[in-house]
This record gives sequence, C-alpha cells and structure tokens, in this order.
Amino acid sequence: MNTRDDSGGHSPDSPASGEPSPAKVRREGLLCGIALGVVSVYGVVMLPLRPWLLGQAPAVLAAISGSRTAMVAVGALAAAEGQPWLWPLLAATVSIIKFHWVFWWAGRLWGEAALLKVGGTAPKARRRTARAEALVRRYQVLAMALAYVPLPLPREIIHVALGIAGTRLRTFVLVDLAAAVTTQTLFLGVGALLGDSAVLVVRQYALYAGYISAAVLLAMLVAAFRARRRRSKPGS
Repeated sequence: MNTRDDSGGHSPDSPASGEPSPAKVRREGLLCGIALGVVSVYGVVMLPLRPWLLGQAPAVLAAISGSRTAMVAVGALAAAEGQPWLWPLLAATVSIIKFHWVFWWAGRLWGEAALLKVGGTAPKARRRTARAEALVRRYQVLAMALAYVPLPLPREIIHVALGIAGTRLRTFVLVDLAAAVTTQTLFLGVGALLGDSAVLVVRQYALYAGYISAAVLLAMLVAAFRARRRRSKPGS
C-alpha cells in the first residue's frame, strides 16, 4: 500500500530540504533552555560555596569552578608547601569552559533573542552587548581569547555572539580550550611567584571564610525575600 501523500512525501512536520524539522527545533530549544537553567542553578549554589572553598580547599574550588583566584592559591601552595598543582590545573582548565558551549548553542538557536536573554534589556546591558558584537565582528573567533581578559564585559555575551556569527562548535571549543590553558597556567605561575606571601593571605582568609560564606548566603536569602514581596504586592 502506498502511503505517500500528494505533497511529495513530506508530512506537515517534515523539514524542507536542508532545514531542521519544527519538532527538532522545539526539542533543541527545550534542551538548551534546560541547560541554561542548570547553569543558573550552578551559579547560585556556588555563590556561598566559593569563599569557603577558597579558604579551605582552593584546589577543589579550582577543579569545580575554574576559579582563577583559586589557581593563584594553588600555585602559591605548590611553591611554598609542595602541594599538588598538575591535577588542579588540568581540572580547572576543563572546568572554566564547561558551560561555554551552552551559550554558543543559545546564540546558534535563537540569534539576537539569545543576546537579550543572556545580556539583558536595560540600556547599560544593551551597550555591553553591542561591544561584544563589535569584538566578534572585528576578531571573529579570536574574540574568545579576549573573554579571558579582565574586561567589563561578561564572557557569556561573547560566546552567544560567536554562536550567532556561525562559528563552528569544533573551532569554538579548540580556541576556548587553548585560551583556558594559557590563562590558567599564567594564574598558577603568578601564585608560584608570590609563594609564601600568598599562602599567608590564604591562611588568614581561611579563618574568616565561613563567616563570608554565611554573609553571602544571608544576602541571597534577603534578596529572594524582597523579590518575593515585590511580586506579591497588588498591581506589581
């Protein structure tokens, strides 16, 4: 029995030649949205943990977050006390780039809408977004390296812009990895050069790390409570 329809064999959900089907687009959009949600939850959870781990276990913090401050502490502890540095360096290099592909993916899927979602819609946020797009237009994928420079520009916006620009994922990941290896090694080296002086700072900081984490957690709870009250007010 021939089940082929008169439209040339394409069902309503089947794609035109070379185009993804609507079902695939919806599925990828859902998965990307979930991935962005995971990134957001991770960021919130890490806020109170970062100060405590920096004081108590900088190598662990470097491994799970890619923290460059933690890499300085790892380098200092390795130089002054002989603590391990190779596995934290390898883990931190992977960790700092672990979510970058999500923002590239968002840019690839949603285009300019992803920039508004990630960068924000306020005038200041729009200016940052415009600067990120200008960097990508000028330097193409090499703008990835600039994302590791301490600039007043969230690197996530650059990643989204690269996705919009059509940068291939393989190229994106390779350049990102090369930039991460370079910068993490530099921060490790800075810590090693500082040596004992940096270790003294880390040890002193560790005495107060628990209080700092508690203060960050309290600030988060107060902000959440205030936001909930604003939403519950009539007319809000």
